[in-house]
Amino acid sequence: MSVIVMIATSLVAAVLYGAGAAVEQRQAATAPESSAGRPRLLVLLARQPLWLAGIAAQVGGFAAHAVALRSGPLAIVQMLVAVELVVAVVIVRIWSGRPLSRVSWAAALTVVAAIGAFLALTSRSADGHGAGPPHHAAAAAAVGAAIAGGWAVAAATAGLRAAGLRRTVLLAVAAGLADACSAVVTLAFTHVASHGPAAIVTSWTVYALVVCGTGNVLLTQTAYQTGRPLITLPIISAVTPLVSVAIGVVLLGETPRIGVAGGIAAGLAVGVTSLALAVLARSAPPPEPAPQATVRAPVLSKC
Repeated sequence: MSVIVMIATSLVAAVLYGAGAAVEQRQAATAPESSAGRPRLLVLLARQPLWLAGIAAQVGGFAAHAVALRSGPLAIVQMLVAVELVVAVVIVRIWSGRPLSRVSWAAALTVVAAIGAFLALTSRSADGHGAGPPHHAAAAAAVGAAIAGGWAVAAATAGLRAAGLRRTVLLAVAAGLADACSAVVTLAFTHVASHGPAAIVTSWTVYALVVCGTGNVLLTQTAYQTGRPLITLPIISAVTPLVSVAIGVVLLGETPRIGVAGGIAAGLAVGVTSLALAVLARSAPPPEPAPQATVRAPVLSKC
């Protein structure tokens, strides 16, 4: 039964995450660049009802994601949640009315398939995984979250100083790292939550969730602000599960049963993912010329 719950809730999370990401990206692209990476960006976006609807979808996705993480190992859950990329790309395509080339579609689907292959190869076998990390792994989860968060800050700092495609890529990588950080903290939190309110209040995870969640939202919206959804969405969708499984394997004890051939295949999957992302970046259309330009003026006038 736990396997069914894990699959169902992971897919629900993917749909909600994908829909929320598409909506948020559309709204964030209209915000002034001067607000990038600053809390002011969230203040501006919070005045837009459609963006708030996107956040509501993300919150629903988070709830489903938490249930999935409580029902199965990090790597498998993240593999299923990666389907959000397809959902987001489809919505962006329909909403913008800008046709995607066959190359772009093929690259996007290849990213999802390669991520799935990598995580399937590196996930622990079903007969030995538990419902997440053991209690003594709380320190390991904290270390993993700190590493992912630190790299996210570094990538964001570099991205805010860059321009053009380099800026888009770095900010998307930062957002993906922040997502992985939040996933690790959420995984640890779900185990603490099962011990009652007292355990929650005294645990570091609840406070880390607030910090990671806020930083995650800010970095993600800053990446969306670049107006290149066919670059930011795939990169975030790729970086998040790849980093998550690395933390799961290296720090949380989700040891994969993988031989030499499996290791080579996993490495090939990573290479294919990188190549597909590069192709998608080259084939993606340029930033949209802000179709809501008429909306930007009143937004700025309220600041």
